[in-house]
Amino acid sequence: MNSRAIVFFCMRFWPGFQKLWLKGDFHSLFVSLLFSWVVVFFSLGTFVWPDWFVVILSPRWLAKVILVTGWISIITTCLLSGIGLLFGNANTPNISLGERQKNLEKAQELYLRANYYEAEQLIKRNVSGRTEDIESHLLWIAILRRTRRIPQALELISSVDKLDAAAPWISELRLEKEQCVRIKIQTPPAHN
Repeated sequence: MNSRAIVFFCMRFWPGFQKLWLKGDFHSLFVSLLFSWVVVFFSLGTFVWPDWFVVILSPRWLAKVILVTGWISIITTCLLSGIGLLFGNANTPNISLGERQKNLEKAQELYLRANYYEAEQLIKRNVSGRTEDIESHLLWIAILRRTRRIPQALELISSVDKLDAAAPWISELRLEKEQCVRIKIQTPPAHN
């Protein structure tokens, strides 16, 4: 295991970090920053200015209780975050690169035959837990567009567009978005 993999494994124990890194999620950014500030606050109160909490909180025993409770909460949150991500990833199927490529090729073939349901099932297997598979995401967007599920297609385009791995595919994503918006504009509203 190389040092980069070790660092990334350890960062699973930082709440919100992994989802922030992989998906660029705003909520994860908030969670990660909030946790960072809590750790900094308790680190300063423990190691740099130990009497800081005593000054803020009048009785000395109350300051000690809050410090100990804070550190226990931080450690518990780290453990729950790491364990949750470790076991959460165990539920996603682990597909090899070769199998993902075969699924993509078969899904493309099914897509060209207008068998969208089976193509979508193969693509969903490819993208479950794999945000970096942009080609599969693009095919899924095309399937959603062809089946007139424009809101889901636009939502998927928006989430894929935020990924670092999508940079080489930005023009294709823009084209899909334009086509979806065009279909959305041309489709008459449903009457009740």
